Amino acid sequence: MIKKFTPFLKPNEVLSNEQVEYLRKKDNFKGIGLLLHAWVVIILTVAIYTLFPNILTFAFAVLVIAGRQLGLAILMHEGAHGLITNNSKLNNSLSQWVCAFPVWSDTYGYRHYHLAHHRNTQLEDDPDLSLSKPFPVEKKSMLRKVLRDIFGVSGLVQRYELIFKTLLKSDTRKNDGKKISGFESRNTLYGILISNLIIFFIFWLMGQWWYYLTFWLLPLFTFFQLFLRIRNIAEHAGVKSENDFNNARTTYANIIERTFVAPYYVNYHLEHHLFMFVPCYKLKKAHEMILDKHSNEGLEIKSGYVSMLRSVLI
Repeated sequence: MIKKFTPFLKPNEVLSNEQVEYLRKKDNFKGIGLLLHAWVVIILTVAIYTLFPNILTFAFAVLVIAGRQLGLAILMHEGAHGLITNNSKLNNSLSQWVCAFPVWSDTYGYRHYHLAHHRNTQLEDDPDLSLSKPFPVEKKSMLRKVLRDIFGVSGLVQRYELIFKTLLKSDTRKNDGKKISGFESRNTLYGILISNLIIFFIFWLMGQWWYYLTFWLLPLFTFFQLFLRIRNIAEHAGVKSENDFNNARTTYANIIERTFVAPYYVNYHLEHHLFMFVPCYKLKKAHEMILDKHSNEGLEIKSGYVSMLRSVLI
């Protein structure tokens, strides 16, 4: 039985030094391979619709691309932790231009507040506390949130805040209250604009400029928001927060869940909090090591995303 620990545990208090060192090592080819995988899936999905255009392949494309857009956001998270490659400059460039900017985000701003989340997980100073604190919620409240996501309301509100508040103010504030200069914020907007123009131009060269609207912006503003919400709920909503083994949640995911709401091992979130220096493709192994040493008693684990959602709804 796992005893209650005082947060926060050192890695060698959870696993042996040899295990920790194994988990710590990054593989450049695997890191870059995940980025390539995300974009290859997007390209193949668009190709399937192009070859077989009908309402079913259209819906399939929108949903799968939204899942890969979430995948890009998750890989940006990898980049924010410096886990894509061993070279920090390459890591940051790939994270920005291949992952963050295409989905209207920014690695550096995200890194700043996300590390504060790791330092203060589920405490009052946790900048992500608002994502988990309201739970459990009523099913009607959750339904309203889901509908706002699917119909693009959440996406429009977030992009309004990103674009117009940045343009109208000389500086803005990050989630932890610290300022980022208007110049830096505008550089983020320029990166988003350039990356999205590249995507638009590729579709235009294909003779299908409208694909940018239907197969990039539509998924990004709708189902991406829903999948992101479910991912955020799974990570910390309704956890016990008694110790490091239950202040974050691991949720087992089947192939459908991995396609849409849990790409690139993001479901092993408990392991990520215990070892935030471990690349995502080793989190499953970290999970197995923890179970082997401690069993699963006391760990915050759910058998699937349906089970997880049921546990946070009333």
